[in-house]
Amino acid sequence: MMSKAFEEDLTDALGKAIAIVNTIEERYRDLAFPIVLQAIIRSTDRSFTENITRKDADEQERSQLKLPPKLSVNEFFRAAAPSSHPERFVCAAYYLLHSGKAEKFTTADILEIYGKLRQVRPQNPADIIYKCIKKVHIIDAVDSTNKQKYWAITPDGEKFVEGLLHDTSGSKAAAG
Repeated sequence: MMSKAFEEDLTDALGKAIAIVNTIEERYRDLAFPIVLQAIIRSTDRSFTENITRKDADEQERSQLKLPPKLSVNEFFRAAAPSSHPERFVCAAYYLLHSGKAEKFTTADILEIYGKLRQVRPQNPADIIYKCIKKVHIIDAVDSTNKQKYWAITPDGEKFVEGLLHDTSGSKAAAG
């Protein structure tokens, strides 16, 4: 799956190549087109192209990491076994993202998960969010449709949760 920016750049390159090829004799156009197109693509900023390719790979990787559709929040938390409020917040953000429920979330969304888990809510959720931001597990998310504050999990936050899910050190068994 290509990103929209990549598709737009490719469309631009194709348009330029067609415009150039149309200026030469018709009998050479079929031969010239791939050469001209390659030259145009090579002349674009390589770092931009690499960045788009990296973003496409990240999107593809994220889509492959989705949780099974019928996995309940309780089953997910049982597997991750977070032991503190900041860990629970990051796990909740991961669950919301990878279960397809939300890419960004509010504090109320996290507290709703606490309700489903029948966990004691933190006294100061804003402080927990701050701790997650300080660890770079959660960041501010822009949302222009609502005045409510939104957050998003970071790639570091996702790796942290995946570490909890794939913990083979036995620390969860010892703690549980």
